Formats: sequence, structure tokens, C-alpha cells
Amino acid sequence: MNILDVADKLAYYSTELNSITNLMGINLANSDISKSNELERITFLTEYTKQLASELDNLSTSITDDLKRIKHE
Repeated sequence: MNILDVADKLAYYSTELNSITNLMGINLANSDISKSNELERITFLTEYTKQLASELDNLSTSITDDLKRIKHE
């Protein structure tokens, strides 16, 4: 597996995490959770998943940009 394949996989996983986060948000909005602690934990996990997806996407973009820069040097 070369570095471009790694960047593609990272981008794929980022997209999947974003999809999961969106589904979690929809389920959270439609749920009737009465326990405050449980709601806080689910909200935290949703936000953390968004953060991870963003970081993976940034890493993928950085790798791709670095490869493009190296090719042009």
C-alpha cells in the first residue's frame, strides 16, 4: 500500500465517521432520553466523532498536498 492509498483510506474513514455522526445526531434529536448523564455522554461521543472525522480529513488532505508538492519539485 502506498502513501496515496493511505490518504484515500483516511478520506474514506473520515466520510464514514461523518455519516455515523449525522445518524447519531438524528437519533439524539429524536430520542426521549430522560437521564441527563446519558444524554451528556451521547452528545460528547457525537462531538468527539465529528472531531476525529475532521482530523482524519485534514490528515488525508495534508498527505495528498504533500505528495503533489513533492511531485512538482
